[in-house]
Amino acid sequence: MQRRTFLLSTVTAVASSRLAAAAAKELPFRQIHLDFHTSEHIPDIGADFDGAEFAATLKKARVNSINVFAKCHHGWSYYDAKVGRPHPHLKKDLLGEMVKHCRANAIDINYYYSLVWDVDVARRHPEWLWRDRDGKPVGDPLPAWPNLCMNTPYLDLVVRENEEILSKYETDGAWFDILKQPPQGCYCAWCRKDRAELGLAETPAGIRRHNKTVAMRVEKRLNGIVHQRFPNALTFYNSRLVVGVRDELPYYSHIEIESLPTGGWGYSHFQQRVRYMRTLGKDMVGMTGRFHKSWGDFGGIKNQAALDFECTNFLANGAKACVGDQLHPRGRLDAVTYNRIGRTYAKVEALEPWCRGTAAVADIGVVSTAVVASETTQKITPVDQGFTNMLVELHQQFNVLDLDEDLARYKVVIVPDEIPPFPALVEKLDRYVAAGGALIVSHESLLDPATRQFALKQIGVRYQGPAKFEGEYLALKPGAFPGIDEQNYFLYQRGVPVTAEPGTEVLATYAHPYFDRSAERFSSHKQTPPGPVTDEPVITRRGRVTYIANPFFRSYSEDAYGVNKLLIARLIG
Repeated sequence: MQRRTFLLSTVTAVASSRLAAAAAKELPFRQIHLDFHTSEHIPDIGADFDGAEFAATLKKARVNSINVFAKCHHGWSYYDAKVGRPHPHLKKDLLGEMVKHCRANAIDINYYYSLVWDVDVARRHPEWLWRDRDGKPVGDPLPAWPNLCMNTPYLDLVVRENEEILSKYETDGAWFDILKQPPQGCYCAWCRKDRAELGLAETPAGIRRHNKTVAMRVEKRLNGIVHQRFPNALTFYNSRLVVGVRDELPYYSHIEIESLPTGGWGYSHFQQRVRYMRTLGKDMVGMTGRFHKSWGDFGGIKNQAALDFECTNFLANGAKACVGDQLHPRGRLDAVTYNRIGRTYAKVEALEPWCRGTAAVADIGVVSTAVVASETTQKITPVDQGFTNMLVELHQQFNVLDLDEDLARYKVVIVPDEIPPFPALVEKLDRYVAAGGALIVSHESLLDPATRQFALKQIGVRYQGPAKFEGEYLALKPGAFPGIDEQNYFLYQRGVPVTAEPGTEVLATYAHPYFDRSAERFSSHKQTPPGPVTDEPVITRRGRVTYIANPFFRSYSEDAYGVNKLLIARLIG
């Protein structure tokens, strides 16, 4: 075993054992995430705060856990800080008072700490900012948040500030926000030197590896100081939860999925993300916001029906509920907001007996295109959005898979549109099909770029090069799809031509247009009408393997054509 592998394995084992006790206790079901990102230009911070009233408001709203602010995005601390920098107009030790009164009322309390976004430190130490190849800061100018590189001496300051917090207050855990590096790589002096010393090339793969290394260093150091003080404390790192986070999970006591539907995430986001995260074996929290739009939306409040739906949807998918809020600078919780949250949490509380200790059971596994495509914590890929919307609307129980997931637990596996033929994946699929599993493959998934043929032989078709037309039609074979009208359906996304091998059944074929629409040749307003139906396959079946020669799932995301969903429903059976 190499020294690096041994050390990483040792660190992982230690982190896992320390988090085992925290994970053994099921998380509270009714949580609040309380923001307090407050400018130095606002006076009288916390002047109206009353600890007893604060706790009473939470209790009345049936809240049993809260994340409260130690340091905000502006860089200000909200306690009697000596290492951190207190807000210049702070009137009292807000963190200490919140801890005291929540503890007295049996409300779990975790402290919040902002990492990459710290306006105060960025102004005092611009040399610690993310840098591009030309040495310029990466990110938008103010009033957006400046991005600090976690690979600079800033991390040492972060550690000292957290040591101070941990020495002063007894909390149930630490909630670290905005842990990320720029996807294109940071080119500050520390990152350039670090990659050179690690032997990482200035390539996309080298940058991804370095960004992951930097994040895991941060997680290791912060987990170390948290668990040195409180061995059973919760730890969570926000901005990390994408497909591919599996190797960081030893540093997480649990998973929290920030997903404000009206704040830019959309309603598909949580549906996709929870179906991946629930395969990873951690207790989960779903986080929405009380805002009409997004964080910091003062005066905007979500309607009751939406809040009810979002929180009960968390429960339905095996997660606890958390509602994000922001405290007014003077320190009083908004009564209307907490009355509304209380009505929702009364419903959550009534459902809890049926939600404790549960695990989601899924019949279908879908390989996420995020194993190759760009994904952020707030956005999902178009293909993933397509299959998520489709399968949710069909009321199918499915999980979203990475390349490490065990396929044997699923009756059907879908490999959608653009999954490369990773050798390990092809081998797993080969074993899965041999064991009787049903497989659906679409478009160019598993297409070998070298041979231009499909790497999994059981697909039973041969690739025939680029499509002949941009706008083609789908013609169903008579009787192949009972209940679906047999007509020519336009394919809004360009597919590929294939031929069926002997023994492969053809369920649908192409009908070509008379010609592709162009400036020289066009007919009517949109696509050219179809000509005669061909014998060129679009949907085939060989044994328990179905192939679709069109990007059905991307198309459902971008075109929402109902026939795609109906066909997938029949193919799933």
